[in-house]
Amino acid sequence: MTFTVLARDGRTDLIGAATASKSLAVGNAVIDVRRGVGAAASQAWTNRALRGRLLDAVASGSAADAVALIPRWDDEPALRQAAVLPAAGTGAAHTGADTSPWSGHLVESDLIVAGNLLTGEDVLGAMRDAWLAGDEDPTITPAPDAAAFAARLVAVLAAGEAHGGDRRGRQSAAVMVTSSGITGDAWVDLRVDDHDDPLAELHRLVELRASDLRLDLSARKA
Repeated sequence: MTFTVLARDGRTDLIGAATASKSLAVGNAVIDVRRGVGAAASQAWTNRALRGRLLDAVASGSAADAVALIPRWDDEPALRQAAVLPAAGTGAAHTGADTSPWSGHLVESDLIVAGNLLTGEDVLGAMRDAWLAGDEDPTITPAPDAAAFAARLVAVLAAGEAHGGDRRGRQSAAVMVTSSGITGDAWVDLRVDDHDDPLAELHRLVELRASDLRLDLSARKA
């Protein structure tokens, strides 16, 4: 019902999550980020509590160990899809056997993409390729601030949507970014709950956030 990206850029000490769905207010239920800890997602037949549990677990352990605890926290793990990317170290994901097809996930060193009720596995491949292409584009990477990083995450979602996305259509999207280190203060938390073109609207909101950040930086320098 949803496709999601969790990503980290060690060069800028930023970590974030973005998600899109043909469901109302996907940002309210699916993603979360915690400064200095990581980013998490819980989707499919969503158990919202898994986000906080996964982030609590990676604060003092590995992502793989955190994901392995899902059957202990949830009595229906086959219905769940969840992922966690820590501030440092490899992420991990779980796609239950009873999640709506097509469903699956991909885990890279600084990236997790996951989705269910998709048009096909090429949705996730396109998202991964869009992220990796950003690594090779000097105009995109490193993202100089939280809003630029958020824009990159939205672009990853757009690549997935262009390859089919949620097979029911589109309705909502969200993006969150914070500092992967405990001393940073970066923050973006933007949501589009109900829109004919949620990713275009989310991109517009990210641009507004970028303007706010530039104004704030100018005020600090004055």
